[in-house]
Amino acid sequence: MSQANVLTFARLKDLAAEGSSDKRRELLRSITDMFLGDPCTRSDTECMLFDEVVGAVVKDMQASVRAELSEKLAESKSPVNATLRRFAMDDDINVARPILERSTMLSDEDLIEIVTTRTQEHMLAISKRAGVSEKVSGAIVDHGTETVIASLLENHTARIGRDSLEKVADKAQTSTLLQKSFVGREDVPLDLLNELVMVVEKDLRDEIMNRFEGVSEAELNAALARSRRLVRQNFGKQSREQKAAEAHIDKLQKIDTLTVGHLHRFLQANEIPHFCESLNRLSGIGYQSALNIYTKRDVDGLAFIMKALDAPLPTFATVAAYVAGKENAVNMVKEYAGIYRDVSADAAARALRFWKVRASSTEAA
Repeated sequence: MSQANVLTFARLKDLAAEGSSDKRRELLRSITDMFLGDPCTRSDTECMLFDEVVGAVVKDMQASVRAELSEKLAESKSPVNATLRRFAMDDDINVARPILERSTMLSDEDLIEIVTTRTQEHMLAISKRAGVSEKVSGAIVDHGTETVIASLLENHTARIGRDSLEKVADKAQTSTLLQKSFVGREDVPLDLLNELVMVVEKDLRDEIMNRFEGVSEAELNAALARSRRLVRQNFGKQSREQKAAEAHIDKLQKIDTLTVGHLHRFLQANEIPHFCESLNRLSGIGYQSALNIYTKRDVDGLAFIMKALDAPLPTFATVAAYVAGKENAVNMVKEYAGIYRDVSADAAARALRFWKVRASSTEAA
């Protein structure tokens, strides 16, 4: 055994026997520096002894001392697993964070145990690790808050499986925080991105549309095949208004062809359910999505749908003005012309294909 190793062993024995907390603290710092600073490869016996003695001593130390040692051990490759696990599970997040964020010696099983038993702060630290595995990501998505999940999404070294991304897409329907992180992640499948088109703000919708611009027909068809999943969001049973609107549009279609021109007529007459059902049948986006466009005053979303339907600009502008609650709707063409022209017809048409699949899957449930 080298002289340095003999000295380390001797000081470990001193540490185990020392009763003074101040002296223990200084011994602990000295031993840790010796253990981590010696370039010689540590034997299993040395690592086991360090693990045992330090683990027994450090639990009685102040949090600041534990945090200092945690910082030193976070980069270590030595198999002092008991000490690392103890620090990773520490109630004080300042002690746990360095190990959780940086130590490569924790297994997926260790990390999943911490995700399921410790705090959201512990989970947040894990979400920032390099190369988070799909198993660990799945546990974080299942147990984390929006803030923690957003942190995971923003970690572009983390691997997130399809099932977990589907869960995040559902959570993001009502979370602006998750929407931003989800849309900004490059490996999110097109069909899941498209599920957020009608609920995100304009800048995020533009990002999604840009993704559709460069998609080949083969990629689009492959994504469409994956998109046939039942959406977990439940809007409840059909309302009486929706049923009445369906019956009305059924009668209308027996005697006339339903066109985008009917949209502003129903809005002008304040027949909102008829407008929603007409927009649904013309576009295939579903009654609830059409209702959301109206209730949220979503002119940008309306532009996206009507551009895919190749509606004339004056027709869109008139419908948009009614949806936005503007007076003198027929005179609003100039105000809404820019919004309509900014939407890519090709990208809108491609994205609408996903919505038709999604809406039909939901209705079949």
